[in-house]
Amino acid sequence: MRLKIRLSKNKTTVPFDYQQKLVGTIHKWLGKNEEHGKQSVFSFSQLQSGEIVKNGFNFPEGSVLYFSSTDNKLLTRIYKGIKADPTLFSGLKVYEIDMISEPAFRNRECFPLLSPLFFKQKIEGRNNPKHFTFEDSETESLLTEAVKRRLEYNGIPDDTLKITFDKTYQGKKTKVIKYRGIGNKTSVCPIIVEGKFDTMEFLWNNGVGHSTGIGFGCLK
Repeated sequence: MRLKIRLSKNKTTVPFDYQQKLVGTIHKWLGKNEEHGKQSVFSFSQLQSGEIVKNGFNFPEGSVLYFSSTDNKLLTRIYKGIKADPTLFSGLKVYEIDMISEPAFRNRECFPLLSPLFFKQKIEGRNNPKHFTFEDSETESLLTEAVKRRLEYNGIPDDTLKITFDKTYQGKKTKVIKYRGIGNKTSVCPIIVEGKFDTMEFLWNNGVGHSTGIGFGCLK
């Protein structure tokens, strides 16, 4: 299930590196929980409909934030947390929440991204993991195998799974997003997923790639 969270317009400029503030807001709404640091069973979008201004973003018509999860108890906690304190940062405030059910998926879907996709992998001979994007030829196969392992871990094995990037997308680009001062090289490019219905539902709710719990890899 997915929450469509409608936000009022901001009162001060939203900084470019607002992601850490957004993560803090999500965990404020979740309340005391054990989700932080665990493999996440939720995903959330970037703030939608922003316009770039000096030093950040402006949302003159307000914004929308999407939060999804396969865990309905988690969605209930978020909902109650918002009702208790609907404020975010920079004057943004929740004024409406809608519940969206999973779409009727097919066995092959093209998913635009609601937040950039981050994928990393340890490489022999390197101290730090390599950040893979759609520009790297091996990313699709590595990402597919990583998602298969995640599905298996969550009791949804899918040997038919195949993930590729829609490189025909004219707006595709890589983007470095800083989180806690660390730059993460990400892909802004739709993905094509072939697999079972349960797989589509799981990925739509929980995101694709690494660090979905801090705002990466949310699917539209």
